[in-house]
Amino acid sequence: MRKALLLFFCPLFLLAQNKEVTIVMQFADGFSPQALQEMQLEAERIVSKAGVNLAFKHRHEAAQETYNDLIFFKLTGRCEMDSFPPLLDERGPLAFTFTTDGRILPFGEVKCDRLRDSIKTAMSGADYSQGNHLLGRAMGRVLAHELYHMLAQSKGHAKGGVAREFLSPRQLIAEKLDFSNHDCAFIQSNGSKSLL
Repeated sequence: MRKALLLFFCPLFLLAQNKEVTIVMQFADGFSPQALQEMQLEAERIVSKAGVNLAFKHRHEAAQETYNDLIFFKLTGRCEMDSFPPLLDERGPLAFTFTTDGRILPFGEVKCDRLRDSIKTAMSGADYSQGNHLLGRAMGRVLAHELYHMLAQSKGHAKGGVAREFLSPRQLIAEKLDFSNHDCAFIQSNGSKSLL
């Protein structure tokens, strides 16, 4: 019963213990400002429920400053929607986190081309008018998924929500997808660990 109460009140409990994390982004190719803004909003919305506040910086902005908790993400491919049909090669991850000697590092990569082609399979005609918005939402969700691994220092996955092992194209662009209360508590219980 006590565990159930903790999980029920997890979001309220976490608000008092927010952790500040800076995300440094490096884009390999072009990006849509709308997709970038939506990615940041979606990732912030998801991880804030786990008591984590995010600040986003481009690599050149972050070079002259110091940060306590810093995570680096490289975004490869074009991070903007196009009108080309999707390539049907869905092998491999949409994003991933780097590890060394079994330790999860604060370095990740989002593969925008693969992600864009994946969500196109779930989009209908009306969705294309908000293509960059939906792409940004999907980018924010895979980024939040990788942040789960980094912040919780876990290679494991949850049974549902953003931290599940596989996110379908429909889940990536659905109206809402979050961490479960259990995932929030798991991140919070490991949140005091150093990211490096």
